Amino acid sequence: MSAKRKVSWRDIFDNFKDVYPTLSKNASDFRPHDYMSIIVYFRDGSQMIYDDVRKRGKLIVA
Repeated sequence: MSAKRKVSWRDIFDNFKDVYPTLSKNASDFRPHDYMSIIVYFRDGSQMIYDDVRKRGKLIVA
């Protein structure tokens, strides 16, 4: 029997880094956004919503 554990926002960001390794090099910060998703802020001012359930990102500000 496996023990359930909480998923932290840091875990979601770590998953983002695994899915988008090139983009994650330019990431400067992240904030919680919605259920299992975060907004990732990049050094150039752009932002991306990363949904950990679907493992997809959507650029919202370029």
